[in-house]
Amino acid sequence: MAIAIEKGIEHPPTHCDCCGSATRSLNGYADDEMGALATYLVHWTEGHVEENGASFDLIVGAWGGAPAADRVAASLAYRITGDGPQFMVIDANERPIAKSSLVGRSLTRDEVIGTPLAGQLFAIVDAILAQDDRVTSLLGDWRILTGDQP
Repeated sequence: MAIAIEKGIEHPPTHCDCCGSATRSLNGYADDEMGALATYLVHWTEGHVEENGASFDLIVGAWGGAPAADRVAASLAYRITGDGPQFMVIDANERPIAKSSLVGRSLTRDEVIGTPLAGQLFAIVDAILAQDDRVTSLLGDWRILTGDQP
């Protein structure tokens, strides 16, 4: 299934107390041909992605008037390694997304790894990197190649 990314709000950058750089935060939506899949929030500090990475928080589940109990929060840590960009599932209950009124429950890493949800989450974050041009700086020198590129 093809995932389409729709940009949401990009919050004004804030000042990082540790380094003085701009800390960025933005959100958006992931859909497929069946409808809404997730909403996402990406958070990082400019110029420090290689050391500190970025955070990708997702809310997945039923939308369209469904209660928060029908949605869960999942979080992934993003890093750039010598082999390229990589994601790792982390405990969402340790992230601010866990307090969202849109979420019925926050998932731990163990609740995600090895499940069909893990594949869906990785597909969504890959689509965000490929389609949301606001996060291009997270790739550093790496590029995402799509099927229509040589």
